Amino acid sequence: MVHGSLSSAATAFAEQKVLADRFQIIAPYRRGYSPSPGVERIDPDRDAVEIVELLGEGAHLVGTSMGGVVAMRAAALAPEKILSLTVIEPPAMPNGAGRPRADQLAEALRAYFAGTECNDLEAFAAGFLDVLGIDMQLPSPLPPAMEEAIRNLTTERPWETGAPAHILAGTPFPKLVVTGGGTPGFEEVADALAETLPAKRVLFDGSPHAVQRIGQRFNDELTAHLESAS
Repeated sequence: MVHGSLSSAATAFAEQKVLADRFQIIAPYRRGYSPSPGVERIDPDRDAVEIVELLGEGAHLVGTSMGGVVAMRAAALAPEKILSLTVIEPPAMPNGAGRPRADQLAEALRAYFAGTECNDLEAFAAGFLDVLGIDMQLPSPLPPAMEEAIRNLTTERPWETGAPAHILAGTPFPKLVVTGGGTPGFEEVADALAETLPAKRVLFDGSPHAVQRIGQRFNDELTAHLESAS
């Protein structure tokens, strides 16, 4: 399970701990997120290589937000090790190119990162969430882990973080694309991915960006997906 940008492994997948009686869950902290080593810049390709190293002889792969992009890139590197792939609102903006809401969001993100100072991390994160249309109240003052996560976020380039869908389209394992309905641009990216991969497309309308946090409804869908792989 691969966490996203404004989160950590423990918080991102807290609601999936109940699945540990049926599955071995490995949820690493991506590089740049303590206690993993720090970085000057988040690199989804480097993360993907490190995720592949954790797959062993084979694993189900789940990624949320930027972790979904990392998961797709990892799956393309070692498709023979993937039992199934699940991605939750991945900001794979290039994959939605040509769809109006996806294009609008990609350009809004590009403009925001180019025109916003990164010195005030709290203000940067609040503006970023506003661009996405995500209603999330940040703690103030920021706890150290959140401050670290936002500093990492300032080094990302989400309008460039495409997924190798053309490679994944030729792989046999089942794929699931999940969204929560809150960000139209992400919905169009998910639609495009579902068509290209191809993948089962599930919308839990009214859910948060990190859809897995709704708990049982998501877990039931995920479990059915994992079982379909066998």
